[in-house]
Amino acid sequence: MTRSGIWTSLIMLILLFENLEAVTVVNHHPDDEFILDHQVLYEDAIREAKKLKIFPVGMDRKAPIPGCNPCTSEEMDYCKNGKVIEDHCCCDGSYYKVFPFVEHICRVGPEACNVHAGDCSEYSRLRECCCSPYLASVWKYRAGGANSVRTNHWHILTIPMFLTILREIPRLLGLS
Repeated sequence: MTRSGIWTSLIMLILLFENLEAVTVVNHHPDDEFILDHQVLYEDAIREAKKLKIFPVGMDRKAPIPGCNPCTSEEMDYCKNGKVIEDHCCCDGSYYKVFPFVEHICRVGPEACNVHAGDCSEYSRLRECCCSPYLASVWKYRAGGANSVRTNHWHILTIPMFLTILREIPRLLGLS
């Protein structure tokens, strides 16, 4: 195995072992300027997602949600690319728990945040009409079986890669 192949394998191993989580930082400052507003862990999100009742986009239990029109592709992109979670951290904060079924971390900094939706009222409309139903269906699906894939099959890739790296360490250190 070449030196670059070993480094590639080592980087992939680190990435696979690293606990990847959604982190939303409202403003870009040094980490010491941020405080944790709230956090939803993966396990808690899955537990909450299992309890969800899914309704069509723009609908609640009984009827259409007032003010909701069909969601455009741009509005759905906003829901899918994480900007709705960033706006949640900015507009809702810890006092209004609207995404207990989505893994995320909200940190707040010293400056006012920038709302991707334009303002917090537009964020609220998009959250209720488009994003909550979409994210609820995604996380409900994950809660139905994706959890076992996430936690139980990591060894298929990481163990062979780890063994390959272990075999190459003596050679890299000049011990063989």
